[in-house]
Amino acid sequence: MIKHVSMSVRGAIKNKSFDGFTNKEGLPVSKQEAQDFLLDQLAMGREKIPFGEPCEGYSYKDGCPGHEEKEE
Repeated sequence: MIKHVSMSVRGAIKNKSFDGFTNKEGLPVSKQEAQDFLLDQLAMGREKIPFGEPCEGYSYKDGCPGHEEKEE
């Protein structure tokens, strides 16, 4: 089973894990901008946010539901 990677919004805020955040143009943002983004996510009820590839069935509460591996 494959699971996509996600990040705990509360965990990132608690641990001050703001490195690597970028804006829509791909430019780095300040720590304050990253924290504001995460606080906005919590305000929308999102506990987890996805990384990388799109995930079918993604839940902002529980993350990736898991996917069967595709045969090639």
